[in-house]
Amino acid sequence: MQAWIEESLKNGELFFYIVPAVLLILLLIVIFWPDKKKEKKEETEEDEIDKLIKADKKLKAEIEPIVENTEEPPFKEAGAEIQLFEEQDVQTFPETSQKPIEPEQPTEPEPEKPAEPAPVETSPETSSKEEQPVAEPVEAEPVEDKPAATIKSGLEKTKKGGFMSRLLGLFKNSVVDDDLIEELEEILYTADMGVTTVSWLMDLVNKNRSKFTSGDDVKQFLKEQIREVLVANHKSFPEITEKPTVFLMVGVNGAGKTTTIGKLAHKFIAQGKVPMLAAGDTFRAAAVEQLKVWGERNNCTVISDKDGADPASVAFNAVNSAISKDVDVLLVDTAGRLQNRVNLMEELVKINRVIGKAKPGAPHETIIVIDANNGQNALTQAKQFSEAVKVTGIIVTKLDGSAKGGVLIGIAKELNLPVYLVGVGEKIEDLRPFDPNEFVDALFE
Repeated sequence: MQAWIEESLKNGELFFYIVPAVLLILLLIVIFWPDKKKEKKEETEEDEIDKLIKADKKLKAEIEPIVENTEEPPFKEAGAEIQLFEEQDVQTFPETSQKPIEPEQPTEPEPEKPAEPAPVETSPETSSKEEQPVAEPVEAEPVEDKPAATIKSGLEKTKKGGFMSRLLGLFKNSVVDDDLIEELEEILYTADMGVTTVSWLMDLVNKNRSKFTSGDDVKQFLKEQIREVLVANHKSFPEITEKPTVFLMVGVNGAGKTTTIGKLAHKFIAQGKVPMLAAGDTFRAAAVEQLKVWGERNNCTVISDKDGADPASVAFNAVNSAISKDVDVLLVDTAGRLQNRVNLMEELVKINRVIGKAKPGAPHETIIVIDANNGQNALTQAKQFSEAVKVTGIIVTKLDGSAKGGVLIGIAKELNLPVYLVGVGEKIEDLRPFDPNEFVDALFE
């Protein structure tokens, strides 16, 4: 045997017999071992079932005395016992439920109590009738329109947080001395009027200093000088004298040109005119779509081209279309451009020239839209645009959100340009005609 084993090891026959035998044994163990586990599991489950049966029998034994005490005949079947307990439950439940019913009866009308003092909340019928007349006047209150009603409301930030708050405090002095004059000059230089305008005002103050007896005299003097400059350069917004009257709108990015064009179109429609819009801002993303939205709101035609198209070509086609369709006014939007970009300013010159070829004498008005928040920078913008094209008027936006209302004074003095309109709010009707007298009175009030 030993010799056979040694010979089998050498020949490898031993592994040929032993390995399959070992694998067979392992396979049998794998097959039958779970059965043993199942048997054990089944035994444990049977034990649990036996325990439940015993507990059930014990429970029934405890219940039997209750059945004997009742007048009902005893039932032998298990189903009958269950029926018995159901009947007992039905009999005992009303007895216990009758007790809470008595105190609940006076509580039934409680839901009606809130209906008496507050019928609006509990009754939808009464609320729909009673709330509507209350809600309508709240929406129609004129208080909401007050901030946009006057230029005075638009100058609140300039008066409270701008140079005027310091200036009005200075005017309370009863003595006009060197300190007052120096402080006055310092305040005016922070008023975004521009160096030229402030120098002009201080020269006048120094020349007439002997006439001032109090700070109030200086206040009245400055007030009248500013009023004189604004009134001298003031012009009302131009009327439509020929068809089509072409408005070329210029300005830097963010000044609010496109929105201003939409508001102007609304104003012209209110006057019974037929406006047309030209989307000449082909560079800014979504600028054409924004103008189209305003066209839809005002139900007017918008002439446009694909993004990146030649804005001069758009303007030329818009003028020809306005002539053929016999519209009253054409508002041409242009790309916002920095005033120090020479190539962009030259492109604006080209647009202006092309419009003149399409209609001699056009554009009839070239209006620059400036943001009041830009302060002295807005004054620089107006100067640069006036050198490129012949600017005829100014529209100032966001006056209500700025403390730099003094820029209007510098524009009128240095550029001799009229301020046509001022924006004192976001609503369409908040683009108001500029009144120099109203502006000065509100500023120095």
